[in-house]
Amino acid sequence: MKLKTENAGRMYFRGSGNKNYFYAVKAADFSLEEGCITVITGSSGSGKTTFINMLSGLLAPSEGRVLVDERDMYSLTDKERSLLRNRSFGIIPQGQTGLQCLTVSENVLLPAVMYGRADEKKHQAKELLEKTGIAELWNIYSNELSGGELRRMSVARALINDPAVIIADEPTGDLDGEATSLVMELLSERAKNGASVLIVTHDSEVLPYADRVFSMEKGVLKKI
Repeated sequence: MKLKTENAGRMYFRGSGNKNYFYAVKAADFSLEEGCITVITGSSGSGKTTFINMLSGLLAPSEGRVLVDERDMYSLTDKERSLLRNRSFGIIPQGQTGLQCLTVSENVLLPAVMYGRADEKKHQAKELLEKTGIAELWNIYSNELSGGELRRMSVARALINDPAVIIADEPTGDLDGEATSLVMELLSERAKNGASVLIVTHDSEVLPYADRVFSMEKGVLKKI
């Protein structure tokens, strides 16, 4: 799957100051490479999360286009974009998003439930939890997990539908060195199998896994 931006940026209006608008992301051309890990670094507030929200179909650009296989993602209806994300995207958000009323296994299998595939995906869910180092938490409710365990659960959940595109916002933010290695090895494995992997991070331990590195400062994206 080809995912790219064409002169895409995001502007916001504000009611005070010298200008009545500001750019969270300035217009940029960018393409996500299949079979590669692409990393974007930058300080907090530099526009990284806004940029990946545009790429993942969650936030429309105020100018330019986001293209999926040459089709404008934001020409799709909300329902069509949601189906596209669930079928083809694995999104690892920065915040904790486990449903507390569900067990770890139920959280991981949730994207597969939409297609009636939960039963056939159970073996894969177990493998993903083993690879992220939390297999023993299969029947534990998510409200009993630590921050790092929740993070690894969200990684497993993002991969359960074998997405063509993986977009991860600080996927190792709550993890120690050993858990970081487990998660990055898993993402590297997916890239080697043809997935496009995009990671936003402050974590220098992620950089050795990157095939391409970009920086973002004050909304400007640059290749390093």
